[in-house]
Amino acid sequence: MMTTDAALFAVVLLGLFAGGFMVARSPTFWFGVGQEIIKSMIPILMKRMPPEKEQEWRDCIRRGGEWDHIRKKCKR
Repeated sequence: MMTTDAALFAVVLLGLFAGGFMVARSPTFWFGVGQEIIKSMIPILMKRMPPEKEQEWRDCIRRGGEWDHIRKKCKR
């Protein structure tokens, strides 16, 4: 009885591994994974500046200056 259960368990694991291997080889799978990762990271990457800093940035650009994104100051 125990050997039958162990054999069935091994066959199920082998089937899952083989299915996962076939899916992971597909480029479509990886493009889908990449899209989901990018979608989940968009809010993190696209944070807006506080309104006061954004106004300073706009004023700097309007005056012809160059905005330093690291120091959050206008360079001339």
